[in-house]
Amino acid sequence: MENELSAPTQYKKELFIFKEFLDGMKELCNKYQEILPHVKPIRKRPKKYKKRNKDPQAPKMPQSAFIFYFKAMRQKYKDDYNDTPFQEITSMIAKRWKELSPDEQEPYQKQSEEDRRRYNEEQKQYSVISQQQFSKYLQKKFLENQQDSDQEDIKPKQEVSDEDSFGGNIIQNNS
Repeated sequence: MENELSAPTQYKKELFIFKEFLDGMKELCNKYQEILPHVKPIRKRPKKYKKRNKDPQAPKMPQSAFIFYFKAMRQKYKDDYNDTPFQEITSMIAKRWKELSPDEQEPYQKQSEEDRRRYNEEQKQYSVISQQQFSKYLQKKFLENQQDSDQEDIKPKQEVSDEDSFGGNIIQNNS
């Protein structure tokens, strides 16, 4: 019974001490901020990743129906709106695409499906070729590693000396 009554007072004391500690830390931080000159925080730039080289033999990605429509309409809009910038022409073509009915979009959808089929077939052929090339690469690496390990066995192993890297003796003789 005695522990239950003393526990809340003990927690109150610890909470009071912790709050005093936090107040002291806050004052210390404020003083430190006043001492330091006001420096503009440095913005960390994200790391620039190297762009992976694309295999020139890889098949090109399939185009969407909108891209086929865009290619068909670009020259017409370019001729009609000669002085307008490219971005505005693109936005006009996009608005027009959204207004088209599904029946009007159908020929472009068919072109897109055909292009998708072409891509899938080329991708299958490419994956077979790339797997063969990769297996040849792995075999070559394996042979190189095996030759390196054979050469390591032939080399005489260095004897472990009693000297450390600075040339001093690790074991000190007292004689």
